[in-house]
Amino acid sequence: MALISLKCPNCSGDIDLEDSREFGFCMYCGSKVLITKDVNHINIEMSVKDQRASLKPLATAYCQQGEFSRAEEMTKKLILINAADADIWRIDGVCELMKSDYPFCDPPEPAKRSLENSCVLTGVQYGKDFVEGMAIEMFKGMAKRGDV
Repeated sequence: MALISLKCPNCSGDIDLEDSREFGFCMYCGSKVLITKDVNHINIEMSVKDQRASLKPLATAYCQQGEFSRAEEMTKKLILINAADADIWRIDGVCELMKSDYPFCDPPEPAKRSLENSCVLTGVQYGKDFVEGMAIEMFKGMAKRGDV
């Protein structure tokens, strides 16, 4: 039995599946990956509800670990699923903010837009104080883990 190495089409996680199996599951997001005779053809059977339930915690974890690009991959998928989720917009805004040179420059426009969307959905007043509070929260978390 040989192993087939591939990337999960849902979360981009690494998957190793036995070639004798018809399907397997991504250990990162839980997606069911079906293997057909053509190994390049992979199907995912996952409802929108299941995607949201698995990708949101994954996006949060990546963001908390400082893996902002991976977190942002998840938030972009989640925004397409449910653009009315304020938490996802906040995570997306934090990722954009932390990938930039903030606080040494103004927050980038994508971060502002995502954080503003989060504020509109939650009724929180958006402004400089809000953005600085988000950044301070992230820097404290990174300092606690020893990342800065």
